[in-house]
Amino acid sequence: MPRHTFRRRVSRRSFLQASAATAAVAAVPAGAFAAGHDRIRVGLVGCGGRGVAAALHAIAAAPGVEVVAVGDRAADHASLAADTLAEASGGRILRFTGDDSADQVIASGIDVVILATPPHLRPAHAVAAIRAGTHVFCETPAAVDAAGVRSLLAAGDEARVRGLSFVAGFQSRRHPGITAAVARVLDGSIGSPTHAIAVSELGLAWRRPRLPGWTDEEHEARNWIESPRLSGGPLVEHQVHAIDRVLWAFGDEPPVSATPLPGHAAFPAPAEPTVGMSVLYRFGDGRTMLAGIQRREGIVTRIEETVHGTGGSIDLRAAGFTGPADQPRDEACIAALIAGLRAGRRVDDLEAACRSTMVAVMGRDAVTAGRDVHWAALWPARPDGRSLQPLQSARV
Repeated sequence: MPRHTFRRRVSRRSFLQASAATAAVAAVPAGAFAAGHDRIRVGLVGCGGRGVAAALHAIAAAPGVEVVAVGDRAADHASLAADTLAEASGGRILRFTGDDSADQVIASGIDVVILATPPHLRPAHAVAAIRAGTHVFCETPAAVDAAGVRSLLAAGDEARVRGLSFVAGFQSRRHPGITAAVARVLDGSIGSPTHAIAVSELGLAWRRPRLPGWTDEEHEARNWIESPRLSGGPLVEHQVHAIDRVLWAFGDEPPVSATPLPGHAAFPAPAEPTVGMSVLYRFGDGRTMLAGIQRREGIVTRIEETVHGTGGSIDLRAAGFTGPADQPRDEACIAALIAGLRAGRRVDDLEAACRSTMVAVMGRDAVTAGRDVHWAALWPARPDGRSLQPLQSARV
């Protein structure tokens, strides 16, 4: 696509109208939760701190929202979450534990499920929820590999037919300061976008010390964030949010290729190859995005998220600190889902969430394989643009 056509594809007015509800919002069968006193029964799968916070935000989002079931592989997590949420929700909460706890929560008669499990579990749980007729709030990334993303895309067709909402935890897309900054990029305030930088240099993620009696499997599960197999690795688990913001500013068009840059100056070789990676994404019209992350002990924090154009640049990170002091952040996503249910609207983030997750997976796969990875090898295609032809993940 010629670069000069980019600015005409998305007008500021149409972008802001779409951003008000984020992604696609379509009408659903009316009346299910339209009355403010109608109960919206919420189930939580994944009872860590992020999951419990999302459940509390759901309770606070509107009257009549109740958390009625929680599930986690770890019994101590499920018990603590149930006690915390019962106090806030004012009712008895079912608690399920073990490997099938997600299935039990989904089958417990809930209307909405919050998926805050480790990322490798999210696609299967989301597909199960959609098949059960349950609205989904899914933390991000939505998956850890291309196969997981494609399974979610396939389930998205069923969600649309059944009028089910799918909201993802990309809170930036509901942040007023970042929304305004992205709108400026799209309306041509910095000219035609040419390149973007989305890099982070951070300390190590949290880690739970091993307790007596834990198996190797349980130790890995409780420290999933440092396991590439469970988290997708730092580029997918953490940097996907920065990648999502740049993609949004680029009009949500995916790159055509990802090239690993192991020797880039901004990312000195880490002690372990899984701790840091850097990749250059190329887009069909010549734009590029440099994305990368390095995590190690004692590092000086550096985060840069900038979109450059022929007439200037915009700092997306700085935009994240603008706006009212009480503006919604993490709670905005689950609140949007509850508001959509109350208004009889379907809120659909699924394809955008899958796209951003797949771009992060694409970069991780390029670094892992030591070669370019192409979008066409990962993303399914069919005549209507959403097809789900099974393709082999580059990571396998």
